[in-house]
Amino acid sequence: MWKKITDAGIVLCAAGIAVYVAVWVENGWRWPLFGVFMLAALVALNDLIDQFTPHRREKKYGSMNGAGGRIRELILLDEDEKPVKAWDLAGRVSMLIGRDNPQEPVDVDLEECEYSALIDEQHAVLNYCMDTWYVEDLHSRNGIRVRKADDGLCYRITTGRPCRLSPGDLIFIAKTKLLIT
Repeated sequence: MWKKITDAGIVLCAAGIAVYVAVWVENGWRWPLFGVFMLAALVALNDLIDQFTPHRREKKYGSMNGAGGRIRELILLDEDEKPVKAWDLAGRVSMLIGRDNPQEPVDVDLEECEYSALIDEQHAVLNYCMDTWYVEDLHSRNGIRVRKADDGLCYRITTGRPCRLSPGDLIFIAKTKLLIT
């Protein structure tokens, strides 16, 4: 809701500044400035329209409700990439990944994994935001890598820079593999 309100405010402010520039500015910068502010208004308006018309957003970004687009589960894989354990993501907005301890429990406990000594107690977090799951490194010692399903490349995740996840992506925490389905 707040996104819609702020986008509407941006549209109004940018359009108002553009009109002000066109009417009141007397120098040679009038029309370039008008163009910049009108472009900002149109970009914000496009984003606002996307929020009010879900069918347009699905056409642009793919449906998150279709069988192929929705992330449902996080699966721990063994070295032969066979499922060992699974965590349901339905109804969740955040999942803390690490090693469980009595003072700070985690949602995805990797204590029993072969390489658990390389995993921090609070290693990573999965967050659900705007119909998408993201993984973020929590200043871990050994970091996180994600092998993207769409291009097959493996990317190291930088602390403070969440990585958007898609079905089929593989998260590596040390040598532990977590499949997004």
